[in-house]
Amino acid sequence: MPHKAPPPMMLALLSDPACYDHPVEKVALIETHISWVLLTGEFAYKIKKPVNLGFLDFSTLALRHQDCLEELRLNRRL
Repeated sequence: MPHKAPPPMMLALLSDPACYDHPVEKVALIETHISWVLLTGEFAYKIKKPVNLGFLDFSTLALRHQDCLEELRLNRRL
């Protein structure tokens, strides 16, 4: 299933440093096969794409949420 881009308005909003509740000088958008990552200096925000690549399935919001929770669990150990 091909991924759907997030609504252009959403990316435009998230690319505006003024939309964050912490100081942001500039926002860098990085696109990978499975996500969009917004770098805001001190913080990074990841939006997982609705994709199913066979070896990973992010095709539904519930599956993406489940993977985000697992990613947080694994990264908190570091």
